[in-house]
Amino acid sequence: MHKPRFLITIALLVIYNFFFWSEKLGANLSIFFTLGIIAMLFMNEENIKNKNVIVSMLAALYSSAMVVFVNSGYAKFGAFVCVMIFTGYIHQPQLQTVYNAVLTTFSSFVIFPYNVYIELKYFASKFRAFKLVLKFAKLAFIPVMFFVIFYAIYAYSNPVFNSYSVTFWDSIGKYLYDIFINYPILRFFYILLGLMLITAFIYNNKIRVFTELDNSFHETLQRNKIFKVHSRTHPVLKTHLMYTMFSYRFKPNSLKLETKMGIVLLVMMNALLILLNIIDVQVTWLGFDASNIDNLAYYVHEGTYYLIFSILLSMAILLVIFRGSQNYLASNRTLKLLAYTWIVQNAFMAVSVSLRNIYYIEHYFALSFKRIGVMIFIILTLTGLVTMLLKIHQKRTTFWLFKINSIAAIVMLLIMSSFSWDTAIAEFNLKNPVREKIDIDYLLRLNNDALPILDKHRDVLDREYMEYSFIFSDYKNGLDVYKERVADFEMEQENYSWLSWNLPDERTVRYYKEHGKDIYLIKNKNIDSLKNKIKEKNEHIEIVPRRENQNEINAREIREHEPKIEDTPNTNDTPKTEETPKLNALPENNTKPKQR
Repeated sequence: MHKPRFLITIALLVIYNFFFWSEKLGANLSIFFTLGIIAMLFMNEENIKNKNVIVSMLAALYSSAMVVFVNSGYAKFGAFVCVMIFTGYIHQPQLQTVYNAVLTTFSSFVIFPYNVYIELKYFASKFRAFKLVLKFAKLAFIPVMFFVIFYAIYAYSNPVFNSYSVTFWDSIGKYLYDIFINYPILRFFYILLGLMLITAFIYNNKIRVFTELDNSFHETLQRNKIFKVHSRTHPVLKTHLMYTMFSYRFKPNSLKLETKMGIVLLVMMNALLILLNIIDVQVTWLGFDASNIDNLAYYVHEGTYYLIFSILLSMAILLVIFRGSQNYLASNRTLKLLAYTWIVQNAFMAVSVSLRNIYYIEHYFALSFKRIGVMIFIILTLTGLVTMLLKIHQKRTTFWLFKINSIAAIVMLLIMSSFSWDTAIAEFNLKNPVREKIDIDYLLRLNNDALPILDKHRDVLDREYMEYSFIFSDYKNGLDVYKERVADFEMEQENYSWLSWNLPDERTVRYYKEHGKDIYLIKNKNIDSLKNKIKEKNEHIEIVPRRENQNEINAREIREHEPKIEDTPNTNDTPKTEETPKLNALPENNTKPKQR
């Protein structure tokens, strides 16, 4: 049965057009994603019972709900990622990894022109009139190009024809102006983007390249006489050229030599790492004192990055050592024991790095998204170390390692999207007893749900600070910037409809309605307070008379020396009397006027 995917696409496009234009992501995103999930289930009902489809659908619905209840950046990003994962699984239920599900959805988005071509081809086969229109368009394409060229030539060569042409296109332009005044050109690109997203969700193009890639690997290492140790479901026999170019070979006893090299390497790395961990125990775990560290910021920031990089490099080295037959060698117990020890020591170092980060946050009261991201990365690094230990112990493949860690990353993203970190950052940083060291520039950049917390600490905000931008920097008053934020928030809420509703904004609006009388807001540009500020500033300004330039002096002197011309009385308004002389009258003595 052919399902009306074109009608579903048009319906979702109409909803998309009215849901998101000039609106904030909130209830509209949750409703739209829910409708999109229902449409995808209807279009691919044969794949509903798949386990990956069910789990990814629940994750997508949960993350979409968090957009309404939390409305953080993590929630919005998580909603998009989870919907992409669900789309990949519903289109190709044989997929095994979340990253290949995302790549499948992205591929559907990229091949949008192909989806348009398929839909046009289908309509041409069903409707004769549409087929004739397409046929005429194909036939008229080249003639129309030449028509436009000759039209331009004639318009430039004939002034009369050009005047008629200008009049015609002016009338067309007025008609188009009436259209674009409500639908600007930017909105058409916005609709095109929505159409590309919807076709990526609705049109299942059976993109199997990532499914085949997933299904070409085992989760556990395999061994046989022909291919020896491998991880592929359909291993390829290595030719001499491939074996020479892409394989590092030793002599016949290469496996034993590789084991000895691995033991030497891991002994050296464990010795170096145990020394570093002893120092961490003394400095970080037992006797941490921020005053004894010359540059605590460098100790935390730069040291953290280098240590995380060293942990990732250690995992890459272990992947190379235990990549093949080494996993089945009977005499590699020492090598495995050293590898386990190295993994445990790296995990201890990761915990030490997280402890440094916590000390820095507590010492400076400087919680931020960057430091939260560091903690998330350390947790994912610990997860990777645990899975690396299981890989070596259970003879797992690298494919299994990436599969498990990608799932851990999605779970962590869902956890992060469940909390409002802006309010947590504002509450923690404002507990700093040294008010002058509070970074109010960072606090004033937080999301709107942190505004009520900032309102309770207006005394902290009432000071000058340096506001940094991409290029420029300027001194500003924190309380004034806060007032502008509140005014902008109120203006935004007046322009938004119910489609942008979300719980954090609702709480903020409710807070200002309940405490409005105690809040310094800029209402209708706050004209009265602005006048008072101007008056206060003018009291300290010395009024200096303006000096005239030379041109103005010359013009004034000319005006002063010009002869004054008296106004002629209006004869119409003057009452007529006998004494009023008549114009053009002759003299009374009837004498002729003297000739000059």
